[in-house]
Amino acid sequence: MKKLRFSSIVALSAVFAASILCCGFFQPFIPGAVNEALPAQSSFVFRANDLTELLQSPVCGQLDKALGAGNSLKELMQSNEWAALAAASEIAVADIPFRHAGEQKTWAAVSWVGWRSPWLRWKLENSRNKNLSLLGKHSVWPVWQYNTPDIARGMSLTFALTDNLFIACLSESPTDILLLLDTYDKRAPSTLL
Repeated sequence: MKKLRFSSIVALSAVFAASILCCGFFQPFIPGAVNEALPAQSSFVFRANDLTELLQSPVCGQLDKALGAGNSLKELMQSNEWAALAAASEIAVADIPFRHAGEQKTWAAVSWVGWRSPWLRWKLENSRNKNLSLLGKHSVWPVWQYNTPDIARGMSLTFALTDNLFIACLSESPTDILLLLDTYDKRAPSTLL
């Protein structure tokens, strides 16, 4: 009787552990899901299959202008060791409307991270990078800000991590990323129709 009870506990524990691993680390790819976080009023949306395709597109030149003189998206991605986790799959870039009066365009980038999400969250939460700071959470999603003198004056680079998406926002106001998170949470309409 004890052997049967022990073996059933071991079997149930194995099933429980397997289901936790599958749910936590297996996120099937959903094509077009990157549009879930882009507001419906975006004036321009570009979707690439991966970072290489984005870096070769004319959109990259527009993003380089937004980053500021002497900066390029390619250099920024190569200088960050976690860029491969954050931009390994489908990416959408959009020009979103102003939420606050300003002179610069507001840019949003959304990348599918899927199963890499827990690893990326852990890496960001344990980062010792002095330029990276956790701003808090919006709903349940952690929001970080990347501060560096290399970004154009007056611009702010913020990003958030959802269960499947890495969302970044380059704008004059760090709160602009909240529009993207509200769109992802379906509190505002998205470009995904």
